[in-house]
Amino acid sequence: MQVAENHQAGRYGPRWWLWALAPPLLLLAITVGFYWHLVLADQSTCLNGTDVAYQVLPWFQFQAGEWHRGAFPLWDPHQGIGQPLLGQAQPGAAYPPNWILFSLPLNKGWIRQVHLHWYFVLTRFLAALFCYWLCRDLKRSRAASILAGVVFGLGGYIGVTEWPQMVNGAIWAPLVFLFMLRALRGRHTAGSAALAGMFLGVSWLSGHHQIPLFLTLVVAAIWGYHVIRRWRVNWMVLRSAGLFCLFATLTGALQVLPAIEYGRLARRWVNAPQPVGWNERIPYTVHLKYSLEPTGILGLVIPSADQHSEALVGWVALSLAIAGAALALRHPGVRLFALAGAAGILVALGGYNVLHGVLYAVVPMVEKARVPQAATVILHFSIAVLSAWGIDKLTASRRVRPSRLLGIWFAATAAVLYLLVIALWLFKDKARYDPLAYGALVCLLAAAVLFTFSYGRLSRAAAVAACLVLVLMELGYPRSFWLPQEPGPDFNNNIRQLSQFADIDSYLKLQPWPMRVTYDDQRIPFNFGDWYGIDTLTAYSASWPANFLNMGTHRTRVETLLGVGYHIGAAPRRPDQSLVFAGDSGLNVYQNAEVFPRVWVVHEVVRLERPEQVEAHLGNPGFPLATRAFVVGELSPALEPGRGRDTARLVWREPDYLRIEAELSSKGMVVVSEGFFPGWEVRLDGRLARIHEVYGGLRGVVAPAGRHVIEMRYRPLSFRAGLAMTLLGVLGACVLALGDPLRRRVLRYRKAFTQLL
Repeated sequence: MQVAENHQAGRYGPRWWLWALAPPLLLLAITVGFYWHLVLADQSTCLNGTDVAYQVLPWFQFQAGEWHRGAFPLWDPHQGIGQPLLGQAQPGAAYPPNWILFSLPLNKGWIRQVHLHWYFVLTRFLAALFCYWLCRDLKRSRAASILAGVVFGLGGYIGVTEWPQMVNGAIWAPLVFLFMLRALRGRHTAGSAALAGMFLGVSWLSGHHQIPLFLTLVVAAIWGYHVIRRWRVNWMVLRSAGLFCLFATLTGALQVLPAIEYGRLARRWVNAPQPVGWNERIPYTVHLKYSLEPTGILGLVIPSADQHSEALVGWVALSLAIAGAALALRHPGVRLFALAGAAGILVALGGYNVLHGVLYAVVPMVEKARVPQAATVILHFSIAVLSAWGIDKLTASRRVRPSRLLGIWFAATAAVLYLLVIALWLFKDKARYDPLAYGALVCLLAAAVLFTFSYGRLSRAAAVAACLVLVLMELGYPRSFWLPQEPGPDFNNNIRQLSQFADIDSYLKLQPWPMRVTYDDQRIPFNFGDWYGIDTLTAYSASWPANFLNMGTHRTRVETLLGVGYHIGAAPRRPDQSLVFAGDSGLNVYQNAEVFPRVWVVHEVVRLERPEQVEAHLGNPGFPLATRAFVVGELSPALEPGRGRDTARLVWREPDYLRIEAELSSKGMVVVSEGFFPGWEVRLDGRLARIHEVYGGLRGVVAPAGRHVIEMRYRPLSFRAGLAMTLLGVLGACVLALGDPLRRRVLRYRKAFTQLL
């Protein structure tokens, strides 16, 4: 009977693929239509946010250039004296979908805005599609699953978050839950657990630890509950949980291992008075600052109700989710998502809830997620899934009472909202009553749809379609970059700033190579170095290697040591700077009178006991930096006094490779003004040699008298091990996922063949 119905529906007919592709194509059409102003009319941009324009776009531009050069970007030479790109995590260098973006054709060397807009839209489409798949696996109807996908992909945390590294970590949550629940149900247990872990690992590859960490906490709690359910250890579930953890660890290693290596050697700005290191807790005052305020919960239904961000899902989606939880509470999946949503809101409240304080104090790594409010993504995800249950339960068999009760709820809500609108209108506070009036209108329309359906005047398909339209109406309420912006002095101002200094860039690139510059970061607030491909001591960065900070780079002597030849600003910073170029933007280029070359030779190295002594020695006028170097905590290499003229020059440099030709009169040390960091290896005339950390953060190589070729490459073990582990995790999960059904089929065929014999 069911097979006949499926044939009649076309599911197994000659055009079955149309039936399978229809929902994804519909979700794609809805997503593209929702963001019409980005990809269809090109009347606004999603790239104008401060962090996106000033930090993310320069990162993407640098990586796109490296991909088109045929190199995988590992080291960023344009920030400070260089730092690992993978280790910073936020550039998203380890995230495979980003590789597709970076590989797309450039426009005269620049990443195309249209590609970035489609990247933004397709990311939301993937979120909607993954949530649709989850709901279908939970036996929800196609229409209800589409509605849930729209709520998850276009609303809530994903809908309003501009940082791609944050959103990229969130969109994989449905696939993690899909395969985890399959494993818990005993369906292809090993393969499902491996795939769930793999998708959690992909979330960790996204570029930021915050959302993956919250997602990990939730799924770990679910696994833990099922392992010790009824106070007895379920060994089968424990094995599945072990597989899950194994493949999550393997798959995320390409990003996690470099991030741990970098984090231990760096200091991070977290909106505290001072940057913090790996072993220092982020102060709880920072968590309190970025906690969801209790009144911010109204942001679920009222746009702009919270000062930091919002997770708007609207009255319709939230009401459907509550109805689904109430009508199907006996279903294990409903209880699971209801509890997950409750946990998400409790964690998001942060300092307003003692539970978060306990997690901060007890659970490792929770203190690193300094924005508890981001946990609203778990609540948002739960609401999206529960809304599918709600619409199915309300429309399944024309159950009059639930649909009418919900209709009464919407009507009452509309009445209350209209009373608030009238009260605010009397005080002429239009900015506040407009969202309420819009919400009241949607609630009124929702009440009409439900009452009409309950009286048999509206079909189920029409009722679901009407609810979907109402959800889109609420999610599409004008917010930030969602609608075209009026041209004016602030229209796309952040984006426009990136192109204001092309004349300065052209001038600097005509000067003797290599160079390093500083700039006025009040007038140039974005990451100038990565955007234009110029080494800058100044940079827009969330973290720096600790050895770089210990050098005290604001000092004139340190800038001289590091080869800072130019300063970009409206006026000179130092008396010895002379004007060499006047820019059209009002900023000029000033040349420093004296700078060190990028490579030089010393014949004396002294030893310092502690890193705290570095800045004092660099700032001491009596310490001759040109002829004497120092190391910290290690034995000084034995060198010979200079016996003549030494020469050293940098003949080739790429981000992760450089080549030096040097001629020494006696045994000495060749110093290169590039950042010291684990993972750099050196070959002296083709043989492996040792790199010394000199001057607190630069690289030095001891060489005997004579002519030499010195080559340095950045190939950190964390990258090589992480890449191998990630490949093993992805391939292993796929083999397990495909192998389990294949093994069952082989056994079935073998049994049938044996019976024939």
